[in-house]
Amino acid sequence: MVSAVDSTRLVSAQYALKNLRSSDDDSSQDTQNSSAASILSSYGLDSSSASLLSNQALSGLLDTLSSQSDTSDEADATDDGADVTSASFMSMLKQQLQDAAAAEGESGKAHDMLAALEAGTLTITDPTQGVSIAAWDVDDPDEADTESKAGKQVDVSGWSDFLDAHLERGADGAFVKENGSYVDQTNDSNAFFGLIGADYYYLSWPQAGAV
Repeated sequence: MVSAVDSTRLVSAQYALKNLRSSDDDSSQDTQNSSAASILSSYGLDSSSASLLSNQALSGLLDTLSSQSDTSDEADATDDGADVTSASFMSMLKQQLQDAAAAEGESGKAHDMLAALEAGTLTITDPTQGVSIAAWDVDDPDEADTESKAGKQVDVSGWSDFLDAHLERGADGAFVKENGSYVDQTNDSNAFFGLIGADYYYLSWPQAGAV
């Protein structure tokens, strides 16, 4: 369930979402992007247009919050979505990270996540589905026959509560970023929250030099 603050944000945010989805007018796009950035910032999320969190991400976030405002967290866990424990999901994840890494250039957050995936140290969590799993590289010959793996069961919760519990906040209330990634305060790992395919996931991986 979303909090009263989230519900209040959602009312105003839905107007921005309507504009983002329906308007093709270039003269109003800057204003709409500014509204989108403001809403993302209110959640402590990166509002940079160059970020993997884009207006598409804003749309998905608002859809998620809207759904949570009408249903319980337990009901959210029954929603249909991509099977995060499947090889098809891992293939989609790797392709998306490769595309993002290519767009970054020589280095960046996507490069770090891709390296963690290939090293077997990237973890994907979906609290709305109550599952967490270590990602695997579908191109690894040892995984050629792997169609799925068992995920780890985690407590079902909404995104707002989950992010508040996991992401470290600074004195200004915004989520802390180090070297371009959020910080998971539960284990000091790097973290990312965003769209993989059409759904939201939380990705975490060890910080450089961590044992």
